Amino acid sequence: MEQKTQEKLTPEVQEAFLTHLSGRGCSHISLREYRRTLTVLCECLSEEKTITAESGQRWRQWLEEQGFSPRTINTRISVWNSLMQYLGHRDWQIDTFSSIEGDVQPELTRSEYLRLLSTAKQLGQEKTYLLIKTLGGVGLRLQELSQLTAVAVRQGRVRLERQNGMSTRILRIPAVLQKELLSYMEQEGITEGPVFATAGGKPMDRSNVGHCIRKLSRDARISAEKVNPRCLWKMYQSTQEGIQANITVLMEQAYERMLEQEQLTVGWEYG
Repeated sequence: MEQKTQEKLTPEVQEAFLTHLSGRGCSHISLREYRRTLTVLCECLSEEKTITAESGQRWRQWLEEQGFSPRTINTRISVWNSLMQYLGHRDWQIDTFSSIEGDVQPELTRSEYLRLLSTAKQLGQEKTYLLIKTLGGVGLRLQELSQLTAVAVRQGRVRLERQNGMSTRILRIPAVLQKELLSYMEQEGITEGPVFATAGGKPMDRSNVGHCIRKLSRDARISAEKVNPRCLWKMYQSTQEGIQANITVLMEQAYERMLEQEQLTVGWEYG
């Protein structure tokens, strides 16, 4: 029997693959990861969702360009290899994994972040400016960006939901950013749905966002390795941790001063 030279990753094929894994005892948690990986894979395939012998290496390169960590890339490769085995294309599997040694993601500094914003402003790239500011200033992960809706901006907070509808956390939109987003929405006629969408009205995905900010990184002369959604999120977290650390020090100092004042009136007197 002649082997196929291409496959199509249709929704039916994906569901059949997941059913196959479930039948082999794959846990619900693992199945969610497989499904998430298939969704990411579909993002970088052609509109026809065609897979060939070269698709695996192209996908791996795409994952690296998007700034995924080596650990995440290796997880994605494992899913790819399982899918290829299921489809009967073991020769399409990826043999080499990413090295985890020295798995240190380059960090975007606050000054570099501000340079990105300044460059976008100078070039008149309002959407990219707001995209960078949202990812770096709110604490949204890329997969949560679609939940930044017109309603959320008007309310001044993003209510993040799990797939089962249970709320995970609520993120506040800083007032200065909310004002800019509201002006942008009015200018673009956005009254409902995601604030950041493609020309076709679909929420911006990893590929759309990556293309936008990579181009800006070149204009701002900042290493592309540092300019991706993951680095922006890490910068936000580092900023918050730094502020929290400062607050903790101030609280400890205030507490010590309070105890010293109390000691003057009720402290035990030792000779």
